[in-house]
Amino acid sequence: MITHKSPISGIATFNQKFIATAGYDNIVILWDADNGRSLGRGCHDHLVNQCLFSPDGKYLATSSSDYTTRIWSVPDMSLVSVLKGHKDDVEGLSFHHTRDIIATSSRDKTICIFQIDGKLIKTLNGHKEDVISVEWMYNSDIIISSSDDGTVKFWDANTGEIVKDLSFNDVETDTIALTSEATIFAGNDDGEIIIIEDNVEPVVIQCHNAGIKRLVYSEQEKRLISLSYDRTFKVWDYIDKGLKLKSTQQFNNVVWPRSAAFLNTTEIVFASFGDRYAHFDLSKEVWLDNGIESTLGVNAVCELNGSTYTVGDSGYVKQNGEVRKELGSLCNFIVPFGNLLITGGQTGSIFNALTGETYYQHKSPLNCAAEFEVNGVKKIVVGSYTGEVIILQSVNDEVFLDQVIRFHQNAIKGVSVSENYIFTVCATGAAAFHDIENYKEIKYIKNGHDKIANGCTSLGKNTFASVSRDLKLRVWNVDDVSVYETPHTNSIKCIGADNTGRYLLLGSYVGFVSLFDNGERRFTKHIRLSDFGISNIGFHSDSGKFLASSYNGKVYQVDIEPLINCKDNLFEL
Repeated sequence: MITHKSPISGIATFNQKFIATAGYDNIVILWDADNGRSLGRGCHDHLVNQCLFSPDGKYLATSSSDYTTRIWSVPDMSLVSVLKGHKDDVEGLSFHHTRDIIATSSRDKTICIFQIDGKLIKTLNGHKEDVISVEWMYNSDIIISSSDDGTVKFWDANTGEIVKDLSFNDVETDTIALTSEATIFAGNDDGEIIIIEDNVEPVVIQCHNAGIKRLVYSEQEKRLISLSYDRTFKVWDYIDKGLKLKSTQQFNNVVWPRSAAFLNTTEIVFASFGDRYAHFDLSKEVWLDNGIESTLGVNAVCELNGSTYTVGDSGYVKQNGEVRKELGSLCNFIVPFGNLLITGGQTGSIFNALTGETYYQHKSPLNCAAEFEVNGVKKIVVGSYTGEVIILQSVNDEVFLDQVIRFHQNAIKGVSVSENYIFTVCATGAAAFHDIENYKEIKYIKNGHDKIANGCTSLGKNTFASVSRDLKLRVWNVDDVSVYETPHTNSIKCIGADNTGRYLLLGSYVGFVSLFDNGERRFTKHIRLSDFGISNIGFHSDSGKFLASSYNGKVYQVDIEPLINCKDNLFEL
């Protein structure tokens, strides 16, 4: 049976008959809703972010990081058309309710309107940041969009003009849902739901302890579901122009709160980190056994005492390829901490990677970590999705909490340390230097990157390097930054440095790595290791080789010497 090999990012349903899932393995799968068996699949050239059935169920649309939307016929999953017009990842999808047209939104800050056959009708410009969600108003040619610029905009699709523009204090708004009566629900990164109606001041409701990633509305049930990175989803009844909380549910550890869909009046299906969708029964308030298997993706790699350790989507901690511990949830990082190994991820738990002991439970998922030492005390700093860092310290291998401090207003995507500073990069594109002893902010660079920053590494001597979706390499000290063009054409996911800080290896979401000589300020080699993305880059001190982990479950050893003097694929600055 066809299943996913990487996490599921998007999910959609049609008429209690079909379920579709969009995966980070570049495929979309159509499932039989009755028996849970896969019926067919379609392929993109990069991550598939979301999927959506047309109102009549004849078509399935998929949005992708290959910058396209694809239209598939249902149920045979034949490719109908490829919609080209965006210049960055496509995220949101919305079919018109009565016309054969579709609106798409993208991280290129635009909305496109297409015919089903692929003809681009119009491009809407006006957002200042990534446009994550888009919806058509019922029986109307008005489009609603939400963006990371903190606005919700109303567009006349015929003229391309903005007819209403609502701003919400620059708080990123990832998701919107609409009723047939033109009530709009918007969910933001402060955990708020905003109810928007004509000629009435928007109503703001504090709903979650972390950002809301998805809102799903059932017109039939008059019911809204909110999905948050606080590891809960909430069910709301829409009554008398207001929301009444019906229930609060904890996510199963395998659920990825990026997407959900009503299957029927009592069942909801969710995106997951496994090979198929997750399934919840609202009436019984239980997760149904859906036979979900782990995917093989490796999210992080490190070296400790000569051994290579990995962790990934399955939560399996492996030493030299052999499972040492099963943690039961996706983990995003694994780093040495003295003689210990520390890991964490989607559940917000900071674990001892080899024993499973939980040292601290945070309110949101965790992204990254780095070890350091101050006045003889070993410490570790962990970056979270909600902008806080958690600092733990160790005395005689006893680990306890030092402090929890907010460094950023959004997800911390990378953290590194040097002699005097903790350096962090953020999903907003910001970068920051904090004092390594008292954690006070030394310098905050709001527009440190042109797009989302994805990772950073220490080069020693209070110097750092970072990478971003803007395809640039930056080398930082507290007073200055040098910016270098890279040979990458797709988002750069990760970066690592050798022990000297001279050689840097960059890894992309499409499996390429490039070596940068920081002494000569030039890239030498740009090669593809995998059809899947490179998730993390470490360095093996004993072998003197880089370790590049991939979402295909493999770890590649990259020898520096053969790449230093390469003449083919040379990319000089």
